[in-house]
Amino acid sequence: MGIIACKFGGTSTAGADMFKRIEGILRQDPDRRYAVLSAPGRCGDTEKMTDALYRAWRNKDAARAAERFEAIARGLSIDMDFRTEIERALRVSEAETVSRGEYLCAKLFARFSGMPFVDAADVIRFDARGQIDYDKTSRALRDMARTHPRAVIPGFYGSGPDGRIVTLPRNGSDITGALVAAGVGAALYENWTDVPGLMTGDPGADPGARVIPAVSYARMRTLAEDGVQVLHPDCLEPVARAGIPTRIRCTLMPDAPGTLVEG
Repeated sequence: MGIIACKFGGTSTAGADMFKRIEGILRQDPDRRYAVLSAPGRCGDTEKMTDALYRAWRNKDAARAAERFEAIARGLSIDMDFRTEIERALRVSEAETVSRGEYLCAKLFARFSGMPFVDAADVIRFDARGQIDYDKTSRALRDMARTHPRAVIPGFYGSGPDGRIVTLPRNGSDITGALVAAGVGAALYENWTDVPGLMTGDPGADPGARVIPAVSYARMRTLAEDGVQVLHPDCLEPVARAGIPTRIRCTLMPDAPGTLVEG
């Protein structure tokens, strides 16, 4: 069908078993050529990696965040030095530090899957005001796609005109995924999460809640702005403007069709 760009949220990267699920999903369809990864989310009693990195910045202590990554890497039989990278970031800035959740997650997955790693700082560009520079980002992603027909890209951050790391809002990896989909000319943007799609209600409170098979971009944006936490509202514009449909899918139910957002 053409290129598929995928974004995997924090629940999809929370442990070694989930990394294996992602790799299986990508292998299932050769058109899934670009994977944007969030930092690892909660796993049991373990906090979100981004929260651990904010704490690391406040305490100037990389140990806890590094140990979380080390546990995931052990489950994948991979040996990587996470602590040195986080300690380096602690000497730079808060944004650099918290962005290491996505950076190291994508680095680790690239090692595990054998896919090339592309740093988001090289392709997601911000202007001097800290706003996304869509023209520079589009050009950078087009150039990247010419040399990397497949790639793993961290979500949540990019770089400003001075080369410093700039972060998106929390849960901003959705935005990165949409920018990548638009920039590489994808035929479809798949947003993989922990729910089977957009639901008619909260399945925890409503046993009869069902998946809505399709919804328009305009309706999805209204729902997102009203607090429906399936997609970040700002991720819709790049793909809607490019005419690229989005499919919301569940990493734990990869064969479920999910919800198609288009039009």
